[in-house]
Amino acid sequence: ATVMSARCPPPGVALRENAFDETFCAMLDDAREAAPVSLTSGMMRANRRFVRDAALARAVADAMPATLGVEWVSADLRFIDYDANSGGYIRSHVDGARVCPERGETTNASMLLYLTTTPEDDGGTTDFLETVEDEDSVVFSVRPKRGSIVVFPHDAAHVGRCVGRAAKIVLRGDCRRTTEGTT
Repeated sequence: ATVMSARCPPPGVALRENAFDETFCAMLDDAREAAPVSLTSGMMRANRRFVRDAALARAVADAMPATLGVEWVSADLRFIDYDANSGGYIRSHVDGARVCPERGETTNASMLLYLTTTPEDDGGTTDFLETVEDEDSVVFSVRPKRGSIVVFPHDAAHVGRCVGRAAKIVLRGDCRRTTEGTT
């Protein structure tokens, strides 16, 4: 497969680096610390912390760059902690649409807001794939950088690569996009 340039994401995938400032990220860190850890699933080696928080979802949506085309973020959020000690990862998959508990409307996109930065040579990328069946079919790779966000259609195949020495922490959410965003 041909690997696309980091400056050329596939249709519907929009990355914004430095979209959230340190004050906002620190507020998210506090929300994460307050949420209990739940059990992991069979398709990942990562801890999840589920929160249902309409005010937090609104704050994320309001702070998001308008160029991402996000209308709203669902109140059902989860922090995902990829632990460096256990080589955290999530297998290739697509996300499912969800009904927002506050709005009763269905989401059409996913978001990953990065709360840590992983070093260039340390794994931990989120890779978008041509097909969910082939983890080597990378078309776009996102290196986690604190304060950055990637928004993408639920049906975009992707994988959370194994982390190395540095932990990877993301706020994962579902949202409604009115447009695919601009590059």
